[in-house]
Amino acid sequence: MKKGKSTQAIHGRHDKGFRSGTYPIYQTSNFAVEKSDDYQSFITDEEEFYIYSRYRNPTVQNAAEKLAKLENGESALVFSSGMAAITSSILSFVHQGDIIAASNQLYGMTYRFLRDTAPKFGINVQFLDEQELYEIDTKCPDAKIVYFETPINPTTKCISIPKVMETAKNINAIIMVDNTFASPINQNPLDFGVDIVLHSATKYLGGHSDLMAGAVISSKKNIQLIHDSLKAFGGCINAIDAYILDRSLKTLKIRIQNHNENAMQLAEFFQSQNKVKKVLYPGLKSSPFYETASSQMKGFGGMLCIELENLTAAKSFCDNLKVALNATSLGGVETLVSIPVLTSHIKMDKRELEESGVSEGMVRISAGLEDVEDLIADFDSALALI
Repeated sequence: MKKGKSTQAIHGRHDKGFRSGTYPIYQTSNFAVEKSDDYQSFITDEEEFYIYSRYRNPTVQNAAEKLAKLENGESALVFSSGMAAITSSILSFVHQGDIIAASNQLYGMTYRFLRDTAPKFGINVQFLDEQELYEIDTKCPDAKIVYFETPINPTTKCISIPKVMETAKNINAIIMVDNTFASPINQNPLDFGVDIVLHSATKYLGGHSDLMAGAVISSKKNIQLIHDSLKAFGGCINAIDAYILDRSLKTLKIRIQNHNENAMQLAEFFQSQNKVKKVLYPGLKSSPFYETASSQMKGFGGMLCIELENLTAAKSFCDNLKVALNATSLGGVETLVSIPVLTSHIKMDKRELEESGVSEGMVRISAGLEDVEDLIADFDSALALI
């Protein structure tokens, strides 16, 4: 019988030597062999053979196995950052002359990697809007990879995974979805036929703003290809950060449930404020993405956006907060706010920002786990000073 999410996240590998309650930290760069002939296991790339921590490490493998279960995948890898996971995964499947069909609404660094770096390798990237993603077989029939996020950073706009898959299956492309905003508790893209799921594990999976990590979950075949890139590019996570990630996964479900609840209450609060021009949160029934989110998500997530009059108002709002922190990143226990045009979406021109749905007055809010009454009071005070 398949176990529930919390059970999967809590119970991973067991220390057979000393039966410790938590799995040990193998803080070592290398592992010795008893006999030189044992290196044959390295040559044949056996999963349970450890020689060098850039290739494999038991502490890292423990966290990866948990993530595979949480995302309903066969296998997983953990990286040193979300971008290491994203870039290594993409570059594992494309060659010079290949085409990537990507959403034109993405996390800023992912967008800039596809816009600026991928073409240096002779990889062609075609950016598509939502409707074009749903018509991928006619809009970009030669795509080797189809890449998108849902919910999208920072606008929380939701792309219908089944609608993308409906036409993407006609071109045999590899479908990659960044599931960072949702987390494996709220959404499991592999269940809809997606090939590869990506996470910035720095965010909800880590959950405490104290580590950098990335993750990719897929079939064993795909993970083997990406693992070859991990070994070559060197984006491996260290054992201590993998241990911290494992610790954090144990409380993932209860944290996400609280994030969901606080974000919904904050979205409803901001809807009642005259100084807030727009509230973006897929859990609001007034959201144009409510039906899409409801059909593929189990919870609406901890991320929301508000749009204020202009950049000056956004700065004033963020600068006058006392509880919420004006900081980049998201998914931690602390409530964080950031202005996308100054952080996640810098170095994008006016047209690109418009296509991304990002305005100068936009403030992204990562709802933390504080008492929601304190957060509402904090936001209310800051709005009064605009």
